[in-house]
Order: sequence, then structure tokens, then C-alpha cells
Amino acid sequence: MLDKSFLSKLNGLKLNYNLSINKGYSGGRKSRAKGSSSEFSDFREYIHGDDFRKIDWNAYGRFEKLYIKEFMEEREVLVNIFLDTSRSMDFGDPKKATILKNIALAFSFISLNNLDRINLYYHQENDIKESGYINGKNSLNRAMVLLDELEFQNRTDFFSIINRRPYKSGISIIISDLFTDDFENIVKYLSYMNQKIIVIHLLDKKELRPDYTGDLRLIDSETLAGDDVSISGLILSSYDKTLKSFIQKTRETCKKYGCVYSMVSNEFSIDEIIFEKLVRAGILR
Repeated sequence: MLDKSFLSKLNGLKLNYNLSINKGYSGGRKSRAKGSSSEFSDFREYIHGDDFRKIDWNAYGRFEKLYIKEFMEEREVLVNIFLDTSRSMDFGDPKKATILKNIALAFSFISLNNLDRINLYYHQENDIKESGYINGKNSLNRAMVLLDELEFQNRTDFFSIINRRPYKSGISIIISDLFTDDFENIVKYLSYMNQKIIVIHLLDKKELRPDYTGDLRLIDSETLAGDDVSISGLILSSYDKTLKSFIQKTRETCKKYGCVYSMVSNEFSIDEIIFEKLVRAGILR
């Protein structure tokens, strides 16, 4: 897991997502609602019952009318982080699971540091689990403990159970290798739930550029089904075309539903993923 020195480097980062919030608790993002923060928004004429302390006497001196200063209220955003704990994530060097944990921890730190609330979702067997909403800069340890204890042994498709519950309006971050047939259905569902969706597509370097040759027996990590194959240049070429089609279809689905998409790999350090890949994708700033 990320150490304190790395987390301190995240202090200046924010989720770069323009999201107007009308409901919620006080927090660190600007809302269209008028409130009592320190950021000036507009003037309006005084009406009976208004707080006289908000009267702008300078404006009265100029116009001989009473005006009230309005300020932009700050609201927190609810950040849902969906963690794919399927067995396919328990692969690679370093394992995709390790990269997932660190990306999730980085998002958790950044969100809590900016006064948003987070909820971590994962699955066990056929059920979707959650951390419950976590808020406050000093609550990161709750997320850290949960992430540290996650196990990646599930054979159930995570995307087949996400739509079993409703979600409050906010930002949804999906971290997964996306080995599922239900990706579009879930993105559509989360969009219907008024989510601004960020998709972190996490693949192993050997999934992107396999270097296997000869006669092999491949085992599906989730179904445990085996298949004997003879890998040649022609097979690898066919695989590359299928992979590119898979990635392109994912990008098109994200574009269709207004998701922000970024593909990352364990061939990069977590530093490169956070400060180059995700910043370049416009997810963080």
C-alpha cells in the first residue's frame, strides 16, 4: 500500500470533474445553492425577514436601496469507488489487485482531502458489499484497512450485481480489467442513477503484449476451465486484433454514456499512473 510520503504528494490534487450539486451536506465543492461560504456569488434586493447582517451598506449608499450579498454554498460530493475483486484481478507482476488497491487509496485520499465522502464497493460471492460512507480527512485509515484486507478470489461477475441497489447522485469510479459482458448495462444503470462515471481500465502488461509461445494449457482463473492451445505468430496477431476491438468497444461505450475513460497497466509505477496517466486523461488536476 502507498506510504505516507507518497500520500503527501497527493495533497495538491483534486478530482477534475465539473459537477453541480443541489443537495447534500456542507463540503468542498461549489453548488448552485446559495449559502454562507466566503465566496461571493451575487446581489439581490432585501426582503422582509432577511438577515440584516448581510445588507451591503456600500450598495445602499450608491443606490439608496437595500441589497443582500449572496455567497456560493459549498457542498460535498459523494464518491462511489467500485472495486473489481474477481480472480482475474489476482494476476500479473505486480498483481493488478495491488495496483487497484493503490489507485483506490489515492482516490480515497484525494476525495477525503477535498471534503467529499467516499463509499467503497466490492463483492463477496454473489453479494455486493460496501464500506459505508466515509468522510473527514482523518478517516482515511478506514479505507486503508478495508483495501488492505480485500481478497481477489471471486468467481461471480462483479458487474452482474452492481445494479442490485440504488446510488445517490455523485461520482462513480470503476477500477477493473472489464472482463465482463455487463459493462454497458452497468454504465447505463449508473448514468440513470445520476452518476458522473470515471472508468479506470486496468490490464496486465502480458494481457496487452503476451509473450507466450508453443504448446500451452490455459486455465480460466474464474471458471477453472482449461484449454490446450498452440500459440504461434498468427494466433498472437489474432489476439492483438481482438484486444484492440475490446478496448475500442469499451471506449465507445464510455463515450456513449459520457464516461471519462483511462487505460492503465502494471508496467507503469503508481506514481506514473497517478501523476501522468490520470492527470493527462483529465481525471485529476
